[in-house]
Amino acid sequence: MLTTRDCTSAASCPVPGGFLSYQTSPAGSAFMLAAFAALIPINIFTGVRYKTPLYAVLTTLGLLLEVVGHAGKILLRSNPASESHFLLYMIGTLWGPTFISAAVYLILPHVMVIYGEQFSLVPEPIYCNILFVALDIFTLAFQSIGIALSATSDTELERNQGLNILLTGLALQLTSLALFLGGYWYFRLKLSHRRFIFDPTFSMVYLSSYFKKFLLCIQVATVLLLVRAAIRLVAFTGGLSSGLVQSQVVSLVLDDTLVLIAAIILCMAPVGRAFGSSWAETAPFTLAGDESDLPLRNWRPSSTSTSTVTGGHRHSRHKRAISQPFPASPMSAVQPSPRSYHSIYPPPPPPAPGLASPQDKRVYQRAPYEISPVQVVPYVPSEAGSPPLSGSMPADTPRKTPREAQKLVDPDALWG
Repeated sequence: MLTTRDCTSAASCPVPGGFLSYQTSPAGSAFMLAAFAALIPINIFTGVRYKTPLYAVLTTLGLLLEVVGHAGKILLRSNPASESHFLLYMIGTLWGPTFISAAVYLILPHVMVIYGEQFSLVPEPIYCNILFVALDIFTLAFQSIGIALSATSDTELERNQGLNILLTGLALQLTSLALFLGGYWYFRLKLSHRRFIFDPTFSMVYLSSYFKKFLLCIQVATVLLLVRAAIRLVAFTGGLSSGLVQSQVVSLVLDDTLVLIAAIILCMAPVGRAFGSSWAETAPFTLAGDESDLPLRNWRPSSTSTSTVTGGHRHSRHKRAISQPFPASPMSAVQPSPRSYHSIYPPPPPPAPGLASPQDKRVYQRAPYEISPVQVVPYVPSEAGSPPLSGSMPADTPRKTPREAQKLVDPDALWG
């Protein structure tokens, strides 16, 4: 519960006169408040339009908390020593990025299911959600207790204890963001060095150019939130009276602006537009109940997987096998077809006979070229009284007519 008393002594106030040593800029704080407030209806519309309720609720809560935090910062201008206004400012600006980061953490399990379970970083994608939810809960708890003790303590010892708890919460937030980025980049490295094929079930999602741009936007927004968390951790290391905490430029440029840019990126690149209807189908908490819709989700190139079928669904241990594309009754068994193979697929017709020569001989039985018919040379008689030429034809050889002499190749000898 917020208190209404003010710090009145040097022991209870971080700086002389209150919690901030500078007069907050009303224009800057009003701009930030209006900018975060303007993103709320856009985020609600995209959440309803693309049916991403949990993601929209988390981002909307983060934006609302940022509005509350900047409203408390504006109130601090009128009364810098008010503990309630300082708590509004700190809790709003600390919880807001935490809820926005929690919405970003929901994306990684969906991305792992989109590409296929063989590329998953953990046995079940829901383990990622459990890990990040636990980190966010501890982050919110440590930040809340730490800032409450730091703002309401009356002694320096209590304030230091509160600062240590607050630093623990900021360190947890930085760790969760670093784990998300590291896990995502390692996942992309596995995809670039893949030894398996992608699951074609959601190929229309991960092959689209908008989906690749969306993943790039998520990385940029997460890096901005990571840088902001690192700056806050370094700033509060020196206490509430450190120069970074009491600097208006650092608070406006390196804190509020980074969170605003990350929120704008997430609202302009809605997750529902990138995933479409696949966002609900790839939810980690729905995979255990119904796995038959994704036949290749549990595919692994190994024959050592063990599985059992219960109630029409396939349940596996450690290594999963391919689930059935359609749910089957447990009493049904594979029965052989009553028709024979040849009744369904008739035998092919016999091959056509080969070509035959006029002498009824196969073409491939052609005689060699060395016994092919030779040219018929016409007879030319020698002159009277001269001896016959060597190699001339005998006198009783019948003479050929000019038409017969033109037949240089005997056609019947080709098939002999």
